[in-house]
Amino acid sequence: MSQGAHWRNVFTGVMLLLAGAALGAAVVKIAGNGTPPSQTVTASPAAASGPAQEPAPQIIKDGVLVYLFHGNVRCPTCLAIEASTKEVLETNFAGELNSRKIIIRELNYEKPENKQYIEKYKLIAPTVVMVRIRDGEEKEFVNLMEVWQCVGDKEAFTRLIADNLKKMLQDITG
Repeated sequence: MSQGAHWRNVFTGVMLLLAGAALGAAVVKIAGNGTPPSQTVTASPAAASGPAQEPAPQIIKDGVLVYLFHGNVRCPTCLAIEASTKEVLETNFAGELNSRKIIIRELNYEKPENKQYIEKYKLIAPTVVMVRIRDGEEKEFVNLMEVWQCVGDKEAFTRLIADNLKKMLQDITG
């Protein structure tokens, strides 16, 4: 086995270990509050608003809100996912960012005031979630956990983010 293949295997093992730990933490958090995870994929932003200490959401009437969810600790891979996502958006969707059809929001889902996002968007680890907003209300979302598999492949990562964002923007007019 080449040294490169060896390090790839080590990296893959570490990533699987981190994903497993995050999944276990999510299960413990969900089980700890006694409520089963929500199965709903649509919701109104008003229903998601939390306590006053939550940062005010960026207002968007018609567009896509791109959440970059992270935990209390940001590993190098988490930071790479965030940076790569921003790069794809800034490179391929600059017009939509400038016109505020796309808004990026970084959010720590491990903070108590953000706990509702774990169930709402099915969070088990740091991830990218895209939420379609129509007439000021959330219509649907997609949780792109695949970013973990693509983060080392710039072309695949770009395709994942861009293709999903294009789908979310499809029925947004104006």
